Amino acid sequence: MSRSHLEAAYAGRRHHLSPFLVLGDPTLEISFELAKRAIALGATMLELGLAYGDPSADGPAIQKANLRALGGGATTDAALELLKRIHSAFPSVPLNLLVYGNLVHARGFARFARDAVEAGASSLLVPDVLFEEGAELRAICKEANLGHAELVGPLTSRDRLAELAAAVDAYMYLVAFQGVTGARTGGTGALSELVQRTVLAVDVPVCVGFGLSEGAHVAAAFDAGGRVAVVGSHLANAIEAGAAAGPLGRGERVLEAFERALSPLAEVAKRYP
Repeated sequence: MSRSHLEAAYAGRRHHLSPFLVLGDPTLEISFELAKRAIALGATMLELGLAYGDPSADGPAIQKANLRALGGGATTDAALELLKRIHSAFPSVPLNLLVYGNLVHARGFARFARDAVEAGASSLLVPDVLFEEGAELRAICKEANLGHAELVGPLTSRDRLAELAAAVDAYMYLVAFQGVTGARTGGTGALSELVQRTVLAVDVPVCVGFGLSEGAHVAAAFDAGGRVAVVGSHLANAIEAGAAAGPLGRGERVLEAFERALSPLAEVAKRYP
């Protein structure tokens, strides 16, 4: 997998629903089954995180997902092996990574990019590396044919959007609601206005995330011109609830809770080719 597969996905359809999963949450095996279930329900991309102990861009739901994954043995090596399994099962589905900077630094930029592409990654977003400090990483990603994404928010100026868009070759990741990740309710009017304003300011695909939890959020993002809608905390909450059911039938309960959470959003997304 590489950036070219992401480009093929954009060419194949206009809109993409992209569930976010922390690789290894709540266990490596259940995480693989969650990825399979997401695609069976209609996801056409996946955003996948590598577990990290201090995910500064994330709220409580994703923080706990990271801790569950770490507790289940989701090292960087184990996560990349799981990524490879998912890619082998679904070779045409873009797998977009969200990885915190320390994990990339620890492996070395070049090695991380190479290993990610070999495992099946299409793109990389590192939310805690400032744009001004990311030139080396962007160059390495380009050389490895790993797409690069940047994170922007409701307060990002039009000039700044244009500056970042010039360096992006995967997508612009738009924070739908100011703050850290976390499921939100309502707010579709402001969301529509924000997405439309961002889409008009850049010439790259806009991915909308951070807070989407309702079918109305997905519809608002797509109607306003967003190409990708990411749902994360809403699903992490469901995984937590399923995992809390206890060891007996744990995997089945996690999958059932996950499906109940994702299905209504997937049904909305299917209306958008």
